Amino acid sequence: MDELQGTDWVEHLRRLIGPDREFAQAVRVVAQLGIADLVKDDPRHIAELAELTNTHEQSLYRVLRYVASRGLFAEDSDGRFSITARAQPLRDDSADSIMVDVRWNSSDVIRRSWDNLGHSVRTGQTAFDYTFGRPFFDHLADDREFAQVFNDAMTTSSVDEGPDIVAAHDFSRYGSVVDVGGGHGALLALILDSYPGVTGVLFDGPEVVAGARGAIDRHVANGRATRVGGSFFKAVPPGADAYLLKYIVHDWDDEQALSILTNCRAAMAPNGRVLIVEMVVPEGNAEAEVKHLDVTMLVFTGGRERTEREYGALLTRAGLRLLSTTATDSPFSILEAVAGSEG
Repeated sequence: MDELQGTDWVEHLRRLIGPDREFAQAVRVVAQLGIADLVKDDPRHIAELAELTNTHEQSLYRVLRYVASRGLFAEDSDGRFSITARAQPLRDDSADSIMVDVRWNSSDVIRRSWDNLGHSVRTGQTAFDYTFGRPFFDHLADDREFAQVFNDAMTTSSVDEGPDIVAAHDFSRYGSVVDVGGGHGALLALILDSYPGVTGVLFDGPEVVAGARGAIDRHVANGRATRVGGSFFKAVPPGADAYLLKYIVHDWDDEQALSILTNCRAAMAPNGRVLIVEMVVPEGNAEAEVKHLDVTMLVFTGGRERTEREYGALLTRAGLRLLSTTATDSPFSILEAVAGSEG
């Protein structure tokens, strides 16, 4: 945004807090109703769309007319709406679908938490806990609908960035990899696809690994992968050559992160590695997505994003030593750590 100056920047701020925010909400509602999928093949009359989506016809029409005025869908003279190029990403089956992001950002859980960012700034406490009366991951265990949205978002991240992560590191060095907090196993499956000599363990909460389906199934069936349920605060599966933690350490404050890393250090094989895959905060005032993500952690989990130096200090406390930090073609970096006594 460095190119925005003077009145351009003022106008940009107005859009963030004014009409464009309302337009974004209108788009979210239309997306949640699945309008793009309903009209992807043929135009549909507003009455039919209202019936299919169980909505109030005139209210739906007013919202669709509004978004159509911005090129999102098109209305004909008979009151039928058709899809436009701008609306294609709102289809679930589109190659560039953004529906996972829409469901995440449209969630009432997300909206209500962000509305209490001010509480976090005033108190240092997590806005999510203040809003819902319990920690994020406790809530996730009980709210199945939101848990599905969360797991879909994490899987999409692994699918989108996975190839860049796998390409940036030589996993053939390891006989076995434990994907700690690996969700539904999208990244582990990609590693096993790319490195036939590697076996893997998908490790996460019992209810999470029980629901892990898709690409990982093939590797479970052929004996190259296993699903193990448990808590990484208690222990992780022992004896592996590499412990992979993607999007895990940033979820927790230093003491909780230290517990996870210490357990990995205790479990890993001699000459093993701990591989932290996270966005690393750059020094200085440079614009970076990770700085937004850092505030997201403040709101939701009480975790934080860290600089390379901060990761190094955390690893040292866990009995590990930061060996290297490798940038990938995605926003993520791979921080490779060995036992502190090596070298």
